[in-house]
Amino acid sequence: MKRKTISQEEHKEPWRLIFKPDGDIADVMALPAAVLQGRIAGLRQFSSDVAAGTVILQGVSKNGILAGADVAVDREAASEHDVDVACQPRAGGASLRPAETISLEEMMLGESDEFASVPTAPEDLACILYTSGTTGRPKGVKLTVENFVSQQQATEQALEVTPKDKIMAVLPFFHVFGLSNVLHLGLVHGASVVLVPQYSPGGLLKTIMESHPTLVIAIPTMFVHLLMLLERKKLHLPESIRLCVSGAAPLPGEMIEAFERSSGSRILEGYGLTETVAACCLNPPDGASKAGSIGVPLAGFEMRIIDDDGRELPSGEVGEIAVRGKGVTKGYYNLPQETEEAFKDKWFLTGDMGYQDEHGYFFVTDRKKEIIIKGGLNISPREVEEVLQGHPGVKEAAVIGRKKGEREEIVAFVTTRKDVSAKELIKHCKRSLSDFKVPDKISFMETLPMSVTGKVLKKELQDNYKDERRIEQKKTGTGSVD
Repeated sequence: MKRKTISQEEHKEPWRLIFKPDGDIADVMALPAAVLQGRIAGLRQFSSDVAAGTVILQGVSKNGILAGADVAVDREAASEHDVDVACQPRAGGASLRPAETISLEEMMLGESDEFASVPTAPEDLACILYTSGTTGRPKGVKLTVENFVSQQQATEQALEVTPKDKIMAVLPFFHVFGLSNVLHLGLVHGASVVLVPQYSPGGLLKTIMESHPTLVIAIPTMFVHLLMLLERKKLHLPESIRLCVSGAAPLPGEMIEAFERSSGSRILEGYGLTETVAACCLNPPDGASKAGSIGVPLAGFEMRIIDDDGRELPSGEVGEIAVRGKGVTKGYYNLPQETEEAFKDKWFLTGDMGYQDEHGYFFVTDRKKEIIIKGGLNISPREVEEVLQGHPGVKEAAVIGRKKGEREEIVAFVTTRKDVSAKELIKHCKRSLSDFKVPDKISFMETLPMSVTGKVLKKELQDNYKDERRIEQKKTGTGSVD
């Protein structure tokens, strides 16, 4: 690739983002090249269908509106309130981009034939990635050179990746899971990466059968789809596959057993966050995995269970999962308060509740913010979801707590494989759950709102949900901005 040396002043500039339209093959060169040049890489992340095509922009130091061609903007009112306006033209869109960013094309075409990387220090910022925002507003996670290096050392040691490996790349590279545990894993360790341009269950299975990969790293939804296809077609996955790894969301234990039985391949469940550059915990590949567990900490990471005061809890007790190590972020971009709240005594607070067993294996029970308190009793939504998913007519389930007067009720949202009544599902839950854990209401949906990595966006299931990414009319003293 054509690159040139840039100055240390430019290297330290806080917003030198590599800006490109989507997650595709260009990522293979864009982010690694940015890091080599000492630039800070960032990729756009798009919203769900609720506000299709809306770009998440957060943490900027200047107020502004980047509007589509059909969005009316009162420029006079915007100017009076010191708000910059940029409108996307109907044609020639490549000429417009957010301030202080550079496009991949510009970076490539404007360089000389001579390549020289920029020296970087471990603490230098390499990338800003945004969280998926499943329970709140997305936050820009600052990831350093040391964060990425530590993650690759940990993953290589756990999976023993070599140049002979061939990794399925079906996860998007603008998400930390695909970026770090697929793209970087292949590049750093010299393994082949098989790109899947766009996900579909049939397309993924076809690519696997044709390319004979050794590692399949994906999210639970994809493994569920593969399982359905394998059972229907009475197929096994290629013998070349030595491991399948699932992450980003829980994978029910019965699904793991069914997948291994039908596919003939082992599947390991792991755990990680954007703040830990993806995986920080994984079931050991040597066969000592535990159903329902996220495994043990990877090399370079420490994990423990703490109470609300930061005290470490003994084995078996449920508390918040805390992580520390060289792979953990130093904080969030332009969000000092959120950064301070995310750490306690240098331990990163994941927001996930769980426990550690006597053998050192960790288990996730729920998101801290999702715990339902009914009649003074704590209820785990995941426990209720797993019972609902055990019904043969239920495909997916998401459980939330919802205020009803002075009390909180349990509401279950489900998608189904066949006709099933709410009364039947309530009866099914009563067989396995205490009465206070049984859903008060069952709501049937065609699909559940999900992030690109298969996490259910429970905030969108709340009655008062409002997408903060939408540009809505705001009355001012002198006009309005639409």
